Amino acid sequence: MTQLASAFADLPMPVLELSAPGTAQAANTPAALWLAERGMAAGGRLTDLFPEPGAERLEAIFAGADWEPQAFPVRVLGEDHPAVLQCAPRAGGGLWLFVMRLSEAMPVAFADQLDRLEILSQMIDAARDACWCIDFLDPVDLRCSEEEIVDQVFRNRSRWRACNDAMAALYAVPADQDFNTQPVSRYFPETPVNRAMIRDLVRTGYRLDGAQAIDQRHDGTPMLVENDFRALIRDDQLIRLWGTTRDIGPSRERERAISAEAEVMRDILGAVPDPIFVLSETGTILATNAAADRALGGLVLLGEPFDSLAATRHAFERLCSVALEDSEEETELALREPDQPRAAWLFRVTLMPEGPPRYVLRGRRKTARRRLSAGDLA
Repeated sequence: MTQLASAFADLPMPVLELSAPGTAQAANTPAALWLAERGMAAGGRLTDLFPEPGAERLEAIFAGADWEPQAFPVRVLGEDHPAVLQCAPRAGGGLWLFVMRLSEAMPVAFADQLDRLEILSQMIDAARDACWCIDFLDPVDLRCSEEEIVDQVFRNRSRWRACNDAMAALYAVPADQDFNTQPVSRYFPETPVNRAMIRDLVRTGYRLDGAQAIDQRHDGTPMLVENDFRALIRDDQLIRLWGTTRDIGPSRERERAISAEAEVMRDILGAVPDPIFVLSETGTILATNAAADRALGGLVLLGEPFDSLAATRHAFERLCSVALEDSEEETELALREPDQPRAAWLFRVTLMPEGPPRYVLRGRRKTARRRLSAGDLA
């Protein structure tokens, strides 16, 4: 036990000394007796005294993430009665923690609120989505013009609050640093793109989903993200923003790559003289080339079932069977062309190797054999 602080010797409540992250030692006699009853005469971990939400909040206050700590209620592990905690800075660094243990059981409604707080905190901490919250130490005056509001969002004093591990991982914050203690502007800088996003937030009444921004990782690398926003507003003042963030850079790269590949494929298919059809796993016509459109001119093909084009029964089923056999043999089917109800076609079918099942058909009209005359045989 540390030397008892004379200033707290006569206080009836336990006073703890927080001089190292996550640990507590007695600073007066009631605290020493309380800890000794719990088998912690030499001090111990905050997580052995309070549930995770309360212990983590104390650690955040210790680290400087909560610059204006207020008294807040917590449960005490192993006790029926709750407590109210109040922090004060120590002259030599760290904190004094005043533990006001309540003598009566917690009202049911209050207990339910604490339960709900603990559950929500655990859900956010365990979430795979990056969850964040920005507190404005200088609230944003929403009675100002739109541009002034946007200015205040970026320039008023603010801090991160209750951001989860997924948020820290998304922004590549080193493991030995707490995301909640970092400057907001380090990850959410004032840029034309980000100002436009906040402008959209103002225009939509401070509730916005799928808003794109260009944030920065811990090392300053730009990152294209998508945000969902919610807000706490009191008396025409923006107090808090919170929501979720997703890195959409990789998906955008995939979209661009797929688009470029599709463009190349369209160019290639456009130059193929034989009709080409691309079918979905259910047999819907997804794409055709120019040769197919010319051969079946006047028919609506895209979005239609291939079986509605075929005069042969169960045509798509037959093509699927051939594709699974990986056969190079041509499959004969009858198609309904504009000028004849049953035109004979030959198809080679291939199942695309990657992605969702897609069938590529390369077809040609079957030509009738000409009977040989006597002159031909001579």
